[in-house]
Amino acid sequence: MAIWEEFEIQCTDYLNRRFGAYARFIHQGGADSTVPDILVETNGGKSFYIDAKHSPAQCGQFVLLPDLETCTFEYSRQNVNRINRYAEMIMAYMNEDFDEFRETGTAGKDIEMRNGSNIFASWIIQTYRDKGVEFFITNDFTILPIEEFSDYFEVSAKYRIKRSGSGNVGKSRLRPVMDYISSHDYVITDSRVEGDKLFVTSTQNLHDTRFILRSTEYMFSLRGAEYELRKLSNTYNANVIFSIKQKSSHGLNDEDFIRYLK
Repeated sequence: MAIWEEFEIQCTDYLNRRFGAYARFIHQGGADSTVPDILVETNGGKSFYIDAKHSPAQCGQFVLLPDLETCTFEYSRQNVNRINRYAEMIMAYMNEDFDEFRETGTAGKDIEMRNGSNIFASWIIQTYRDKGVEFFITNDFTILPIEEFSDYFEVSAKYRIKRSGSGNVGKSRLRPVMDYISSHDYVITDSRVEGDKLFVTSTQNLHDTRFILRSTEYMFSLRGAEYELRKLSNTYNANVIFSIKQKSSHGLNDEDFIRYLK
């Protein structure tokens, strides 16, 4: 299990232990980055989200497409998050150095604009607030209100080429993938199918192991005591990616957080 995924579960358990008398805390996020990590349902009927970030971490992204005719960047229609004025400020800065940014590769280019950390933090605050997030929880189970994000984190941004996410194997590929891994050097002790998903168990450490079948790349991804086979995308997008690093460990005290839950 990845560090960030384990941290989400640890945070959910911590919140239920410490504040379970006032609310239910339900782990939601996982690999789906469009869903905030922890749903909160208070005894008084309020509901909102807490997002867990194990610093240092990535904290949001959006796709920009270079328009070679106008020498400007366009906000991609693929983006889940609606454009906001902070994204527009970043785009305006990048347009001033269009050729330099459009030539970036997988190593990426840092976005080093004036007052950048605050602008990037404002993008994060608005984007996560639009998802219903009201708090973040970070290292040492520090809880912070979303509006104070920039007081707790240094935020940087980079424009780089990044592979799109992974997907389920797919019903038409279940049998070929199973046949392939069974006939190669993978020790598979059991398998099961759940819809268009394929899960296997093995005595080997197969996490992040990859193989190519019929021009498509697949990966073993640890899920508890078994592995899910994931189909990797062949699409590469140019993303503005935000990264955070914790600079303060003094979060909300228990009394203030309980007051909010009430």
